[in-house]
Amino acid sequence: MTEITQQVPLKRRILAHIKLADPITWNAPLLMCICGALASGKFDTSSLSQWGWVLLGALMIGPLCTGFSQSINDYFDRDLDAINDPSRPIPAGEVTLFEAQINWIILGVATLLVSLIFAKLLIVVLAILGLILSAAYSVPPIKLKKHYWLGPPSVGLGYVVFSWCVGHLILTSLTWQSLLVATVNGGIAVGLLFLNDIKSVEGDRKLGLKSLPVELGIHRTLLISYAVINLSLVALLLVALFWGNLWVTGVVFLALLVQAFTQVKLYQSPTHHSFKHYILSNNAFVIVVQFISAFVVGGYFNQVK
Repeated sequence: MTEITQQVPLKRRILAHIKLADPITWNAPLLMCICGALASGKFDTSSLSQWGWVLLGALMIGPLCTGFSQSINDYFDRDLDAINDPSRPIPAGEVTLFEAQINWIILGVATLLVSLIFAKLLIVVLAILGLILSAAYSVPPIKLKKHYWLGPPSVGLGYVVFSWCVGHLILTSLTWQSLLVATVNGGIAVGLLFLNDIKSVEGDRKLGLKSLPVELGIHRTLLISYAVINLSLVALLLVALFWGNLWVTGVVFLALLVQAFTQVKLYQSPTHHSFKHYILSNNAFVIVVQFISAFVVGGYFNQVK
């Protein structure tokens, strides 16, 4: 493992600490926290006070808790990153192992402290569970990411379901309708995470990490990922139909058609370029579906049953 040298400038070292928290991964939990607030039906978007509380929750869920999960993952996956992504801060020698430890410890403590500000037991419990789940995902001997049937569901639970629930709980008590839709959206995330393992299949094979693509092959992984994503969208479609939101049902159906078209193309040519194109072309539809489902549960279109 390459250790940091004094030649690394301070600015680059600071940027490396930010990179450890992997800001690009904050987007989904941030959005899910806002979706949860919308799903509560109590979010007055013209209220600066409510926005302040929701954004504080988003800070806790995104940069802090998700940052913690990414930082601790980088620490314990440093040998894997040396193969799959040697530009990451630890294998690149931009931070020492001790500094990397300090990074995730600070983020974890900050997550817990911010959760206490809300003075709501369930939010504190979810924050603690999120930290425990993040550690269990990366830290041996549990290391959930070694078990391909447990890794992606644990991330979907933490990044989507927990984040959604926190956003809802900031404003009011959690409802079963909101929890149901959060879980369905979590299923979409799980499918995408199964798909995400494909890009690191080479390093996983070298280090003996039994990811889904390593164990079952790329094409079978694609089929499993597609099944999880599409079944989750079908579940959301049926929920919208049952609640009488016909135009929402139509939007979800359109998302299904887009998924099917791009999934066939990716299956025919599962290259890295095709993978990136699939993610980019579907992200917008997934985000739209998530927000629409939050609006539906929140009763902004009509009251759910």
